[in-house]
Amino acid sequence: MGLFSVGKKKKKLEEIIDDNMIMSDQIVFEKLQSDDDVYLTGLADQMLNGHPLILSFDSLDIDQANKVVAFLSGVCYAVKGEIVIVKEKVFMFATSDVYDDGSMEDFLKDIVE
Repeated sequence: MGLFSVGKKKKKLEEIIDDNMIMSDQIVFEKLQSDDDVYLTGLADQMLNGHPLILSFDSLDIDQANKVVAFLSGVCYAVKGEIVIVKEKVFMFATSDVYDDGSMEDFLKDIVE
């Protein structure tokens, strides 16, 4: 772990993102299994490309979850995005433009109920 890991072979993004990721049109639904840096960068890229992320943190321990939240919170801050608590241990990270037409609020109400 860390920014300057020595001797680690970098994995390709395709090797990291597994079958748990589901893209429904524009929204990425993911049950997180790892806090790997390359994996998190791939998720951030998805968000930067306009895909909101709805992430479940159930499988991560508290340290891993904190790392993911801290990283994606920084990405949200940098792009003036928003973080929404969908349910306990389920969060949505998105750029602010996904809220422009009001359909995202309707969608979130539907999945919470």
